[in-house]
Amino acid sequence: MKQLVMIRGGGELATGIAHRLYNCGYKVLMLEQQYPSAIRRNIVFSEAIYDGETTVERVTCYKADDAKEASKMLKEGKLVIMVDPGLESLKVFKPKVLVDAIYAKRNLGTNKDMAPLTIGVGPGFVAGQDVTCVIETARGHNLGRILRDGIALPEKDIAEARAIMRASHSINSPCDGYLEAGHPTAYIIDKDELIGRLHVEGGHVLEIRTPIAGVLRGMLHDNCPVRTGLKIAEIDPSTKPANCMSISAKTRCVSGSVLEVIVGWEHNHVKKSRLLPWKNK
Repeated sequence: MKQLVMIRGGGELATGIAHRLYNCGYKVLMLEQQYPSAIRRNIVFSEAIYDGETTVERVTCYKADDAKEASKMLKEGKLVIMVDPGLESLKVFKPKVLVDAIYAKRNLGTNKDMAPLTIGVGPGFVAGQDVTCVIETARGHNLGRILRDGIALPEKDIAEARAIMRASHSINSPCDGYLEAGHPTAYIIDKDELIGRLHVEGGHVLEIRTPIAGVLRGMLHDNCPVRTGLKIAEIDPSTKPANCMSISAKTRCVSGSVLEVIVGWEHNHVKKSRLLPWKNK
């Protein structure tokens, strides 16, 4: 088993990265919030926060209640996730590699001093300043590109990404409340079908209905607290149900770039040679 990689986040991109690194022999510790908000629940390790463990493409992730239990599980060769949005466990584990894959489209506090190698996934990070490098996540020609300086592009600026977003339809919460989910991921739905309810202050209940027919690509976990504007579900009229149950092509591409960065960094340090000047590839 190789060295420990700490990953902030447990959603789709973070899961793909953890999945690839774990399969390549790395110890992986994922850090999530108490109520994860990933909607593609069949393919995210953050579901282990709710259920204790979850399996994605034959790899199982286990929830640890604290750093001591996480350390024990890691020694047993398990892929581990724990609730630690504030990175309190950073000083306990002192990882050589930290990957921020929260994908919040902004930096939620990650900086280069947290580990010898820090990797930011997607927009919100400045390579060479906030983190060592950034992985491009916008669909198109540069997807997966390793940036040694500069920033990743917002997806709304990429024509291919805009086309994909138009093809699918996101349902956002109209107010704060608690979600009562009605259907599992990959469920085939009709237009105006009831897929859940939102319980709000005062005992009121709002019905959540689909604006289009298609496949329920993802939906938040049942009884998850939501805030106004948070994406709670996504309907896709073109996706095959089976595609909702596996890691996406975009995620596989991004995870491969993260692996490339880590392997290259390790090679330079194991050889105790001077790092070559990093330039955009």
